[in-house]
Amino acid sequence: MTDFKWKANTIQTLLSTELNSLANNYGALGVEFDNASGLWLKASFLLTVTFGSNPTAGNTCDLYLIPALDGTNYSDYTSGASGYEQGTSYIGGFTLQDKTTIQRVPFGLGQQGAIELPPSKFKVLLINKSGVAFPSSGSTVTMLASMYQSA
Repeated sequence: MTDFKWKANTIQTLLSTELNSLANNYGALGVEFDNASGLWLKASFLLTVTFGSNPTAGNTCDLYLIPALDGTNYSDYTSGASGYEQGTSYIGGFTLQDKTTIQRVPFGLGQQGAIELPPSKFKVLLINKSGVAFPSSGSTVTMLASMYQSA
């Protein structure tokens, strides 16, 4: 019988400067992650942000996974600053606290578990529903992808 263990990829930054001064109810489209060759099965995500004004406690920054299933073309209306929500691509929200000190909000851990990744290129889209604008720099969304491998 073969034993399996959980293998993690290196942490990938999917959104950084795209989040600079992101207004409330606007979106930011991240960089492309090519999962067609790595074939990572699942991922957890982390939002890191220090707001200049307190966001409303319990508000979220919503995360969408936008695949390019044919390897080239992404969904319409994902230009970034549109704030367009793609219901079929929604993977979850980062729930915020009412504070201006740094917030490191994980998603895809614990009870909800890691998010399944498509075996294709994809980008993430973050919609800011915090109630306030993002700071002018320093915010990120990172991803830790994982898979099983035989031991």
